Amino acid sequence: MIVMLALLFSFSFESNAQNMYSLANWTVGTGSITDFSQYGVASCNARELGNNHVGASVVLWKATPNAASFQDGGIYGYYKTIDPTKTYRLSIWVKKTNSFSGKTYFGCNSYANGAHQTLNISGTADINAYFWYGDLPELDKWYLMVGYVHPNSYAGPHLGRIYDGETGEIVMNINDKKFSLAATNLRLRSFFAYDTNLEDRQYLYKPIMEEYSNASPSINSLLSINEDSTLLFAYDNAGNQKQRFYCDVSGCSVQTPPAGRPGNLEIEKVVDVTDDEEVSNIGETIQLYPNPTGGKLSIRLLESDVELSESIHMYSIQGSLIRQIRTEKDTTSLTLDISEIPTGVYFIHLHFSNGNAVTKKIIKR
Repeated sequence: MIVMLALLFSFSFESNAQNMYSLANWTVGTGSITDFSQYGVASCNARELGNNHVGASVVLWKATPNAASFQDGGIYGYYKTIDPTKTYRLSIWVKKTNSFSGKTYFGCNSYANGAHQTLNISGTADINAYFWYGDLPELDKWYLMVGYVHPNSYAGPHLGRIYDGETGEIVMNINDKKFSLAATNLRLRSFFAYDTNLEDRQYLYKPIMEEYSNASPSINSLLSINEDSTLLFAYDNAGNQKQRFYCDVSGCSVQTPPAGRPGNLEIEKVVDVTDDEEVSNIGETIQLYPNPTGGKLSIRLLESDVELSESIHMYSIQGSLIRQIRTEKDTTSLTLDISEIPTGVYFIHLHFSNGNAVTKKIIKR
């Protein structure tokens, strides 16, 4: 029996969250901007171009330690009017580099009628509300922080989590908050403090505060993982790959196997491929080198009767599209520069002029 294995892939896309904060002025520069006040002095805060968790070029908020103060950079979102009978979800991407000195903070605040209006889930007052603070699990790696503020009547579990930006896995549970009955507003805050190593940096990206409901974007959407996009593989009982095709929409049907192969197919979805793919036919005519690579990746076809066609797609291990490279007609070799993407495991998906396609694993050092 042939077993179909589906590898979850996606296109890089923006969440359709109704963000209460405008990111229109989140541009290269310094100082406070619309909807965001800087934490600490101007020398601790700058916005510059960099790469996000899927390798896309975006504007990052950079926090730099200050020897004269514990305030080492970050953001305080403006207060926004809320309905205290609703739940709100707050999220932001964070990355720390160089050392584990100092602490990362992710929190919120509600203040009205001269008093703090944010409570712990137990109902006790929290005048300095943090979903979490401490050291991120690893340096030089993006993490998505997600916290929730619930109505006063809420007595359920904590939903807040920190997610690994490469794998999408939960790496930490964090604390939710809830509103007092007098709450009228809410703000997000995330910053860097108490760092004595002046070479350290912390980067922030894409802060979102939104009213949360069943219609809100999923966590996979925030992570840029498209659950409806699949790359299907067919293997025989000996483990040899016999067929593959890509489907970028929901509700894909399994293609009929080529003549002479069993038509009774079982489908199983897996998130990851960890072993080297030894593909038959077209896959054996491709060279990708060097692999692992620190920057340049060469692709060469060993047969003269087939060329690359359409585009080359590069995906992260959790399925996000990192890059799409258009190829010229009759292309049989080319070199990609991937020096700017983060280290890790990636997949290169190639289409050919004879209608075949292949996916190869590469390692970026």
